[in-house]
Amino acid sequence: MNKEKLKLKIFLILSFVFAILTLISGYLVITHKLENAGYSVIPMLFTLTFSLLYRNSKKDKE
Repeated sequence: MNKEKLKLKIFLILSFVFAILTLISGYLVITHKLENAGYSVIPMLFTLTFSLLYRNSKKDKE
């Protein structure tokens, strides 16, 4: 597997991991188990970052 494919897979996996963390922490904030909304906003920013990196890397590959 070359470096470009590996990079794409890593960006995609990290995007999914942070999306799941965002959903879990969003649920915990809504149910008042956590008081700070930053617990869901920070993983969301990482989700957006890695999804944009994935999309740009995929575009550069073509």
